[in-house]
Amino acid sequence: MGLALSTLLACESKRTSKVVTLMSYNVGVFSKYQDNSMPGVAQLIRETGASYVGMSELDSCNTRNNAFQVKDLGEMLEWDYAFARAIAYRGGAYGDGVVCAQPALKKMRVPLSQGEGAEARAICVVETEECVFATTHLDHRSESAALAQMQEVNEWFTAHYAGSAKPVFLVGDFNVFPDSEVIALAQEFWTLLSGTALTFPSRNPNRCIDYVFALKDAAPVELVSTQVITEGTADLSDHLPLVVKVKF
Repeated sequence: MGLALSTLLACESKRTSKVVTLMSYNVGVFSKYQDNSMPGVAQLIRETGASYVGMSELDSCNTRNNAFQVKDLGEMLEWDYAFARAIAYRGGAYGDGVVCAQPALKKMRVPLSQGEGAEARAICVVETEECVFATTHLDHRSESAALAQMQEVNEWFTAHYAGSAKPVFLVGDFNVFPDSEVIALAQEFWTLLSGTALTFPSRNPNRCIDYVFALKDAAPVELVSTQVITEGTADLSDHLPLVVKVKF
């Protein structure tokens, strides 16, 4: 009977595993090369089949863009959404956000220190029934600041999600190259899923600074594929969208 039960459980586990598509995208407040690239980004998300999208450079009700951008995109997709303010900006805020096809059970903002960097940063975290998904945007001016921010990221996720029964993903614009100290520190705690394909600038890309990771001390995932979307995306932002498919 024990063998039959274990076989049944194994079959059930196999049946319930699925492929989930994740996206990391610095959207450049949807106005790097167009007045409003949000409809194009929404269409891209639909076409890729992404269920979780982590975005950097979002405006929230400030005088540059009098809109709550992540909310507008979420409503356009009919998805849930979350925003994490990095800094106050022009009467509103500027920061990072997530849109997700699954309802969020938790939405969290984790502040990161400015240090020697250009400005304070943050992590936007959502937890759904199936996984934890987070996005961040590390400092672009000081690698020492980005390194300190990465340490804070590691400490927070270790404190809150070490041993998680759900997969835990971290995506974003890290503003550093794959051979940097920042990525080396990240890989002490996280498995790099996205590789080192070029993600910036969107026109004639020549560097990799956007990444997708999975927390090592959490439920395991299987990498299915990774892709930087270049077709039709050069004018949507100054970064290219990074898409990773995983099975869990």
